[in-house]
Amino acid sequence: MTHALAARAKSTSAATEGRISQVARPSSLSIINEPRSVEGFSFAGVSAGLKTQPGVKDLGLIVADRPVSAAGAFTSNLIQAAPVKIARARLRAGKARAVLVNSGSANCFTGRAGEKLAIASCDSLAKLLGCPPHLVIPCSTGVIGRLYDLGRLKQGLKVACAELRPHGASDFAHAIMTTDTRPKVSCTTLALGGRDVTLMGIAKGAGMIAPAMATMLAFIVTDANASSGLLRQALKKALPTSFNALTVDGDMSTNDAVLLLASGRAANSALSSRLEVEKFEQAVSAIAKDLARQIAEDGEGATKLAIVRVKGARSRAEADKVARRIANSPLVKTALFGCDPNVGRILAAAGACGVKFDPERVELSVGRARIAAHGRIIESALDKARQAMQAREVEICVDLKQGDAEAVVLTCDLSVDYVRINAEYTT
Repeated sequence: MTHALAARAKSTSAATEGRISQVARPSSLSIINEPRSVEGFSFAGVSAGLKTQPGVKDLGLIVADRPVSAAGAFTSNLIQAAPVKIARARLRAGKARAVLVNSGSANCFTGRAGEKLAIASCDSLAKLLGCPPHLVIPCSTGVIGRLYDLGRLKQGLKVACAELRPHGASDFAHAIMTTDTRPKVSCTTLALGGRDVTLMGIAKGAGMIAPAMATMLAFIVTDANASSGLLRQALKKALPTSFNALTVDGDMSTNDAVLLLASGRAANSALSSRLEVEKFEQAVSAIAKDLARQIAEDGEGATKLAIVRVKGARSRAEADKVARRIANSPLVKTALFGCDPNVGRILAAAGACGVKFDPERVELSVGRARIAAHGRIIESALDKARQAMQAREVEICVDLKQGDAEAVVLTCDLSVDYVRINAEYTT
C-alpha cells in the first residue's frame, strides 16, 4: 500500500465502519452496510501470497452448497481480462457453484498463458469442492499484464476451502480489495413470495472507474428462489442507475464484472406476479445503487462525493450525456477538491458534450445555492455555494429547461492523492 493510500485509509475507515447508508432509494428498503449470512452461501478470504505485501488477504471465495441460479454483466472494454472471457462464457448456462476472486493481478493482456492460468485455477477449486469446473466463475483484479503464481493460489485455495463459513463475508470483502481503503458491503431483507428474503452485495473499486456494464467487481447473493432469467432481467434494469451511473476518473476497467447469484434457500414461492418481480428488481437496484455510492465515496484520493444531477432535458440519454461530461471533467473535479464553485468550468463541460440547449435558459445550482441563470453568474450566491462544497457530499444540479427528463451520475473530486496513488501503482 502506498503512503498516500495508507494515510487515506487511516482517516476514512474508522468513520465508515458499520454505518447505515443514507442513500435515497426507490422503496422503503432498509440498507445496512454490514455483512450478514445468506442461506446457501459460504465465504472465505485468505492471504495466498499473490500480492507483494506479505500477509494481506488476496484470495476470496463465494461457494454455494449446490449449483445455483446465476447471471452476470461484464466490461465492454475491447481489452478484456482472461477471467472475464471465461466467466461470460460459463454464465450463459445460468448456473454456478463457486466464485473465485484473486487480487493483485488482473490477469489481463496475458495472452494464452492467462487463459490457461484462469482455467487451471478454476479446475483446482472444482476438484476441492467436488463440482464440475464449468460451475466455477473466475474474477481477477490488480495490475494489468501480470500473471499470478498458480502454486501459491492452489495452496491458498486449500486454506480458503477449510475456512469457508456462512459468516465469512467480511474476510471475502477484504480479500478482493486493491486501492480501496475499506470494504464495501450492502444488505437488505424483504418479504417476497411469502418468505423473508435476504440480499447481500459486496464490491471493490476505487479507481479506473467509468463502466459501461457494471463496475469493478461486484457480487450480489440472495437466498431468494429466482431463475437465472429473472436475475439477468434484474441486473439489466439495475445497471443504468447504479454502476453505469458512476465515474471516478473516466477510465473503464478491463476486468469489470458484476455477478448475481440466488440459492433458493428462502423457499419463497416462484416470483410470477408483476408486483413480486418488481419488488425483487427494486431490491437488486437498491443494493447496486448503494454499492456504487460507496465506490464513489472511496474514489482514489477522494475527499468528497459529488452527485451530478441534470434535469429539464429532452431525453434521459441527453441528460446522462451532460451529467457524465461534467462528472468526468478534470477541471470540475479539481474545483470540487478546492471547494471552488467555478461556474465556467461546469457549464463549459455541459456545453461541450454535443447536446443542444439554450445557454440563456440554463440554471446551475451547487447545494441549495443557485449560482447561474439567464446567461449570467449570480455573484451573491457564490459564498453560499463555496460553503456547500466544503461538505463531504455535494450536489451539482444543472437545469437545461428543455424538457422533463433527468439523469444522475455519481463521482468524486480529483485530489493530489489521486495522482500520487496512480503515479506509483505498478512500482
